[in-house]
Amino acid sequence: MNVLIVDDQPEVVESMVTGVNWEKIPVEQVFTAYSVKEAQSVFERERIDVLLCDIEMPVESGLDLFRWVRKQGLDTECIFLTAHADFFYAKEAVRLGGFDYTPQPARYEDIQASVLRAVQKVKNRREQQEYYSYGKMMYRRRDVLLEGLLKGWYIGEDVQLASILEDFEKLECPIRADTPIYFVLIQLLRWNSQDGIWNRDLLKYAFSNILSELFAQYGQKILLVQLDRASFAFLSYSDESVFMDESALRRQLTAFTEVCQAHFHCEVACYSGPRLSPPELTARTRELFRLRNRNVALASGVFFPNESLEAPQKHVDPPSLKRWESLLGSGYASLACDEAQAYLDHLAQSGALDAENLQLFYQYVLQMLCNAAETASVPPGGFLPEQKLFQRSLNTYLTIDDVKNWMSHAFRAFQADAHPQKDTKSQMEQIVQYIQNHIERDVRRTEIAEEFYLNPDYLSRLFKKEMGVQLKDFIVAEKMKVAQNLLRTTALPVSMVAAKVGYTNFSHFSQVYKKMIGRSPAEDRASQTEKPSDFSV
Repeated sequence: MNVLIVDDQPEVVESMVTGVNWEKIPVEQVFTAYSVKEAQSVFERERIDVLLCDIEMPVESGLDLFRWVRKQGLDTECIFLTAHADFFYAKEAVRLGGFDYTPQPARYEDIQASVLRAVQKVKNRREQQEYYSYGKMMYRRRDVLLEGLLKGWYIGEDVQLASILEDFEKLECPIRADTPIYFVLIQLLRWNSQDGIWNRDLLKYAFSNILSELFAQYGQKILLVQLDRASFAFLSYSDESVFMDESALRRQLTAFTEVCQAHFHCEVACYSGPRLSPPELTARTRELFRLRNRNVALASGVFFPNESLEAPQKHVDPPSLKRWESLLGSGYASLACDEAQAYLDHLAQSGALDAENLQLFYQYVLQMLCNAAETASVPPGGFLPEQKLFQRSLNTYLTIDDVKNWMSHAFRAFQADAHPQKDTKSQMEQIVQYIQNHIERDVRRTEIAEEFYLNPDYLSRLFKKEMGVQLKDFIVAEKMKVAQNLLRTTALPVSMVAAKVGYTNFSHFSQVYKKMIGRSPAEDRASQTEKPSDFSV
């Protein structure tokens, strides 16, 4: 422990340095200063645990020093030295957060006792902080280990069940081979919010809290993990002899989907089934993934394996392939794409869209595009599906969004090659719109390239050529535009504003913001009445 004595009278300082038995407290080192300015210099060089400070000093008082110490965020305990006439000021210092005050002249024993109490308070506080930090670290470590364990189990890695259950026991999760459990797969379908999207880490935290609250009503605990960008999974279990029946499971999952829609403006699909035991989990997981893959229309709700997602046998009018081909040949690719996407939406809304129908539609449109390209002498390379979509088509895991996104790209590519003068809906406009719609995420070049079926290097060159700015710089500028608008038009904390534009590191966000805007987020918020800054990159 280090002590700093501050008094404008050198003899007073010297008497305390020599008169107090510092070793008995114990104190490692005693520093001295004779003004507030000197004291601040000591604070900047050394860690001071206890401050002994005179209140009445020339230029700046002990109270001024006290306020400065608190402003720096230091956890120093302050003991004020005061004459009887200054008793009022001493009480004011204590009211503001000072530890104690000692009337002058004071006995060395009284000063020693006061410092000893302050030292003990510092020790207790730091021990609590250490315990808290250690507990927080262990909790995070447990959380990471648990998530890794669950992911491996869910996706069917070659791991012995006995080993998994042993690891569960080490992590204080009472799941045994005969423990009744429910397994639920959650698919994030779409966002409807117009004011930005939640950070996915925050979303996982929110999902975990909501599900824990819903399932706690039935004595259940949950273990949730995020499998990929749009998929979560969780186990529901009880460490007591309490069982949740299937009807209650359905009710709580339905309530969960409603909360997601109402509060997070997102639609989700939950896939689950009857209660099972841990040895059955891997097989159930595969079953639910197959169930998810059949949800090609991306319908929200709660689905069980015994409830078919396949479309009933209904009369379906064939798509207008000849008309779309004619529109393509005439330079109206946007109209053709709108009609094709509307056709898919109609199938989905009527309940006639299943995996087989979607696969056939995709193949029909691809053949139609090839025919149109041959007629127009256009090379098909611009709209042929690249590896990602082709591989997914082989695995029959195509969704309505996959096919609609591909059509949007393919029809634009055809238009650009066959009728460049009529290409009214440019690819750059689509890319910019995608960035703006996903401003809450750390959108990378590879993600955009994948979404638009482009090579990442080609995307960078094309963006720079068409927009006159590097892609990464444009993304940052768009994020800062949204952040500035939120700072000036809402009362959201700066940390929340940072999260809404994809920054988890508050300090980094502030640095980027100040570099781009010329002011810190706090400073810019204080100037709300000013004209918004121009953005340039």
